[in-house]
Amino acid sequence: MLTREMAEHIVRETMERLHRNINIMDTDGRIIASGDLSRLGERHMGAIEAIRSGKPLLINEANKELWKGSQCGINIPVWFHQHIVGVIGITGQADEVSELGALVKMTTELMLNQAFLLSEKEWRNRTKEIVIETLIQADFDAHKVDERLQLLRLQLQPPFTVIIVRTELTLSYNDPLAAAIEDRLGGTQTLVGVLDTHRLFILLSAMNETRMNAMLERLSTELKPSRQQIQIGCSLQVSELAAVHIAYQEAEAALRHGSPAAPWNNYAGMEPQTIVHTSDADVKQRFVNRIFPDISEQSVRTLQVFFDCNLNIQEAAQALFVHRNTLIYRLKRIKELTGYDPQNFQDATALQMAIWIYDAKKTEE
Repeated sequence: MLTREMAEHIVRETMERLHRNINIMDTDGRIIASGDLSRLGERHMGAIEAIRSGKPLLINEANKELWKGSQCGINIPVWFHQHIVGVIGITGQADEVSELGALVKMTTELMLNQAFLLSEKEWRNRTKEIVIETLIQADFDAHKVDERLQLLRLQLQPPFTVIIVRTELTLSYNDPLAAAIEDRLGGTQTLVGVLDTHRLFILLSAMNETRMNAMLERLSTELKPSRQQIQIGCSLQVSELAAVHIAYQEAEAALRHGSPAAPWNNYAGMEPQTIVHTSDADVKQRFVNRIFPDISEQSVRTLQVFFDCNLNIQEAAQALFVHRNTLIYRLKRIKELTGYDPQNFQDATALQMAIWIYDAKKTEE
């Protein structure tokens, strides 16, 4: 745990402040860092005794002959998780270095704890990343996933829901946004991790739709002030981990085809749109060319608002800020141009499909 790099850093920083020579020895008593480079690699007998006894060893003029190669000073064991991981030696007269030794020991142990916490955090983030990468694949080793979830102390229970948070800002594997969401959701039944540089992956478990919708509302509200261009896509629920890859595809579709203005988009109700978008490209193009051979942008937007208002003329006219008669004229004109009546259910379905394809094509361009 006490690496050579860390030991060298401690020696460098401590000597700069104390103006005394510092030696750091490993658990074999060998000097791994020192202000006196000529001593590197030597076995320090005073350090070996400090390790054996588990107590600080003061060396002065009267007893230094007992510890071959040692100089006057103090050698203090460094403890980490109830184990000695090394020894710090400070050169000088015993009465001068005793208090300094305790201070240096405390600083070193704090640095060790900090390094351990950072390494543990890195391990957790990397393990979560591996689990996520595995779950979004169609085929995976369920036993290995279970092992890693146990190591992470996560207890995922059905039903499962995938949420993807997308941002224009660049994310890192230990991004504070992921940590903040994990803290907010809490518990051992949620897996949160960075999917790539612009997307976060959230796997909710054992949460009914009412709780999930309330959580999504809170999450979208909390994220909006902190990050620009946040979008959230949510899947339908699946009953087993083996189906998480399907839920992932649904959350992606919700992001891709949902409204950018919405606080979050749920895949529920978007199946028809997704089926249209995943159809053969040539078939889609022939379809939209036939339905919309020569239609204006205004007509397309008029249709979409009319459909969003459930074919209600009065409500759509208000949403478009036009007179009712103006809307009726536009719908009649669309029927003449396309051969499809927007007020007829089957014709409206075809027109809606054509709008989805039309909008997707414009986005690609």
